[in-house]
Amino acid sequence: MDSITTKIDGLEDLERRLIGMGQVAAAKAIVGGAFNVNRLTVNAIQAQLESNGSIDTGLLKDSIKRKKIVYDKSGTVVIITGVSKSVKGVDSRGKPRVPWRYAHVVESKKPFMKQGFDSVKQQVIDEFIIYLLKKIKRFEKGVKK
Repeated sequence: MDSITTKIDGLEDLERRLIGMGQVAAAKAIVGGAFNVNRLTVNAIQAQLESNGSIDTGLLKDSIKRKKIVYDKSGTVVIITGVSKSVKGVDSRGKPRVPWRYAHVVESKKPFMKQGFDSVKQQVIDEFIIYLLKKIKRFEKGVKK
């Protein structure tokens, strides 16, 4: 499984203002922002799947989901975009279809996951920053009252 970690330089003011919110409020803003903008990635992957001309993309497209996992002991939050195991269906002959079992085959022939992500990664970063700034302004406005 590929993992993408990002560090954004040049946002010292944003970082300082997040620290000023306190650890809990800042963590909620960061996790909420990351999960919120991840919808762009899901939409881009689904669009890439369609534009690749893959045959019968309906069930596979529907299975592209985002998921948030929180590890309580370490405080780590992981946001995953991928093929959900919960999506199942049947083909025209009544045979079961389970997208997570064949998604890697489609990806190897006509890549859609990486290309979809690559097409929106800058937009995701930009919208994440905008989201955080809105949360910080809302927090600072509430503190001043």
